[in-house]
Amino acid sequence: MTQVDDGKPLDDGSGFTPTSSISCVAAVINMVTSLAPEPGDRTLEIGTGSGYNAAILAERVGARNVVTLEIDQLLADGARSRLASVGYEASVVLGDGERGYAERAPYARLISTASVRRVPQEWLHQVAPGGEVVTPWLPNDRALGLVWLRVREPGVAGGWFHGAETFMPVRGQRRERADLAALWSATRDMAAETEERYDLDDVDVHGEFALAVLMAGVTAYRQEGGWFFLAEDRTSWARLAGRTAERFGDRDLLGEAVIALDWWRSHGRPKLYDFGMTVTPDDHRVWLGETANEVSVFQS
Repeated sequence: MTQVDDGKPLDDGSGFTPTSSISCVAAVINMVTSLAPEPGDRTLEIGTGSGYNAAILAERVGARNVVTLEIDQLLADGARSRLASVGYEASVVLGDGERGYAERAPYARLISTASVRRVPQEWLHQVAPGGEVVTPWLPNDRALGLVWLRVREPGVAGGWFHGAETFMPVRGQRRERADLAALWSATRDMAAETEERYDLDDVDVHGEFALAVLMAGVTAYRQEGGWFFLAEDRTSWARLAGRTAERFGDRDLLGEAVIALDWWRSHGRPKLYDFGMTVTPDDHRVWLGETANEVSVFQS
């Protein structure tokens, strides 16, 4: 972690929400491998951070072909100085990554080191047709899924999920973090215990991905000995601890999870790598195996 609270931690010591970090080297390399840049490819990076990823890109495509965008002035200044100190002449630009950087477009490659709920249309207009985009996708508060997309035409791209990486969201697509402890304290006495029995013991990272895709607007938190499901509007939740199941609100989130997982199991427990996504100006469509097999549609 290299920054908390956008560089302005509270004086009383509270908060400390991570807002920038250096990622695990394996995750960084997996993302660059998915991007597969070639020497000479003009490449746009979203989220400079420390500058480490920009340095790796510079080694591959040539520093003068790298444009890296950072929304935070302090981080941008630090990365620019750090890159220059080791001889990388990459362009570090202060700006909102969601808008891209049209001044140097078109790009052959675009990589984001921040997650997006919606792939910005600006990216798909600034990357040339046939070019590639790699970004972590965040359909809810903690989902995982690194997606590789090939731009087909301006504003339209499609491709496969390549990994389970997840990152902090771009600032323009943040949602307020759920305070699970406060929510639990305020509503636990109003929760109802259910007599039904639920078995989620076989749910692995691929099952979690399927839950994120199939349960739009619901976040699944894996907890010690069980699960906690929370609706996006915070009005419904469900908790499974051992054999004890509780629910609060109008939605039966455990029942929805069972339906989603039954679908996942009936389709042979597909890996997240078996899913793909098509992005258009209107929506994001997740499919299994081939584009005709749509699983879920997320509005842009």
